[in-house]
Amino acid sequence: MPSIRLSASLLAVTLAAVPAAAQRRPFQLADLSGIQNVSDPQLSPDGKAVAYVRSRADYATDVETSDVMLVASADGRAIGSFAGSSPRWSPDGRSLAFMGRRDGRAGLFIRDLASGVERWIVSPPQTDHWLGRSPKNWAWSPDGSMIAYVAADAAAPVRNGGPQVYSRIMYKTRTGFSDNRKTHVYVVAASGGTPRCLTCGDHDEHSISWSPDSRRVAFVSDRSADPDNSYENDVYTVDVGTGALVQVTKSPSAEFSPRFSPDGRWISFEGWVRPHNTKDSPSEDQHLFLVDASGSAASARPRQLARRVDRRLNESTWDPSGKHLYFSAADHGGNVIYRVSPTDDVVDTVITGRFQARGYSLDAAGTTMAYIRSDDVHPAEVFVADADGKHARQLTNHNGSLVAGLMFQEEEEFWFDSFDGTRVQGWVMKPAGAVPGRKYPTILVIHGGPHGMFGVTFTPQQQYLASRGYGVVLINPRGSQGYGQAFSDGSVLNWGGGDYKDLMAGLDAAIAAHPWIDPTRLGVTGISYGGYMTNWVITQTHRFKAAVASASLSNLISFYGTSLYTDLIEAEFNMMPWDNYSLLWQWSPLAHVAGTTTPTLFIHGEVDNDVPITQAEEMYTALRKLGVEATLARYPGEGHGFRRPTFIADSDRRMVEWFDRYLR
Repeated sequence: MPSIRLSASLLAVTLAAVPAAAQRRPFQLADLSGIQNVSDPQLSPDGKAVAYVRSRADYATDVETSDVMLVASADGRAIGSFAGSSPRWSPDGRSLAFMGRRDGRAGLFIRDLASGVERWIVSPPQTDHWLGRSPKNWAWSPDGSMIAYVAADAAAPVRNGGPQVYSRIMYKTRTGFSDNRKTHVYVVAASGGTPRCLTCGDHDEHSISWSPDSRRVAFVSDRSADPDNSYENDVYTVDVGTGALVQVTKSPSAEFSPRFSPDGRWISFEGWVRPHNTKDSPSEDQHLFLVDASGSAASARPRQLARRVDRRLNESTWDPSGKHLYFSAADHGGNVIYRVSPTDDVVDTVITGRFQARGYSLDAAGTTMAYIRSDDVHPAEVFVADADGKHARQLTNHNGSLVAGLMFQEEEEFWFDSFDGTRVQGWVMKPAGAVPGRKYPTILVIHGGPHGMFGVTFTPQQQYLASRGYGVVLINPRGSQGYGQAFSDGSVLNWGGGDYKDLMAGLDAAIAAHPWIDPTRLGVTGISYGGYMTNWVITQTHRFKAAVASASLSNLISFYGTSLYTDLIEAEFNMMPWDNYSLLWQWSPLAHVAGTTTPTLFIHGEVDNDVPITQAEEMYTALRKLGVEATLARYPGEGHGFRRPTFIADSDRRMVEWFDRYLR
């Protein structure tokens, strides 16, 4: 039986000293522009440098800008920076390929690090057709001679303003309508030249990875009879020289993120077991598998690894020696980096603690790791450690002055027994500058998904609520990831049932444990499924004096036919809607709206195809017809998760002003 060996030490990293609370001021909306988002750390092959992306909100242009930063891994000394994103080291460590824009030309560039000279390589055309979890990535060949990338197979069609006619299920994209182009695997010489398509045809391909001998590329494709109506991703390989295809896996479910082993014999991948899942937020946790790269019938049955880690596994990659496969997983509000031996299935916990660690990379020797770490009072920064998690240290401090000058509120963890005895985790944030003996209005914030997860990570919106004098309660009800498969399945066939009871029981537990929470001044808010649950809450109870529902669902029947992903309802309720419309109506907030009295603000992007704005319109209209105070804030050009910095700030401001109006 495989075992889990907890051999790595918890991180003991001393962050920059923070002045006493009296010297700091509460977080304000204007401080959003000062937050520097750090991501995608890439260790150089020799382990001496880290390239990563720093992005910031530019309110003058109303876009987010990004730069590639380079620092020495020994001491964080700045080496250089340039505009761009997605840096990837050449195998010899002398160049960085990146995505950028220069002189009106956007695409893939290569920068020689010694001279600083940049060369344009290719501008991969992109389709807006949505494939679910399908990174349209690119990668150097191990010998450094080529770059493989994923791109659309033709120029985008010109829309003439006339009728648009569709005959496929997936005719919508996240914020528009599909251009119906396919994505394929291409290769181009690293020195430049004419790209060559390896997989052009009638199918979509994505999620590429090179074999160690630079002769094959692994990719993922759904080649079922009706890919719009399934999610049957399988792993394939293509011979770069001949174009010969080999199907490596064949299962009724989906595979993701193929990775060749260092010896080229195996391909690891993440995947599901259940035959029906959703492209959006599946209840099934991802698993890690290993399969013979040859795809031969005798050895093509995948072998599951790390079975004892009952969590949602992702970010899998090989140790360059082939002795371990690394992966990460959400766990009890944190995010942990593990590694597993493919021979004996022994799992080591590599990086863990009261924080979230993710986005890691290894050097060519497999001795050093770079990763992103954040917690509730520290935005993300780059850290480095030995490959076993020891000797961890902070490498960047982009947000150090921000943290030092502002009064960020820590989350206090608590556990409670829900209505049926299930143990559920939550957190409470005190208002900034809370005075002992005083009571404060408090907001229940509900996460999305439904299989999302709250935890110890930096969230500006929650910090802004706390800075404006509100307590914040966060709960991971059944359905949340990070607690095992059984818990993740807790909301299936039961939206608004057990998870709603968990939220109310958790709020009661927080009130009982924290006398500063004023139970007569409660608000509720959430985004996406959190918006659905906000709508559900106000139809079930009158205890909340105000609500803010963002990107919210209200009618599961109409949602099915208008959303980008119809398969969410099919998977969560294990049926086609017309087989039991009454069940979907039973769990629709709109069905129970008649007795609602809670003043509600609806915030929604006008081109949100994940949750169409009609969902907010239906609930808003019902409340107004019932004489309930309600406001609908529509944001043009925005989808499911706002992009424009000014709209992000505006939606946060409106949220707090709404709560001020009813809870002060």
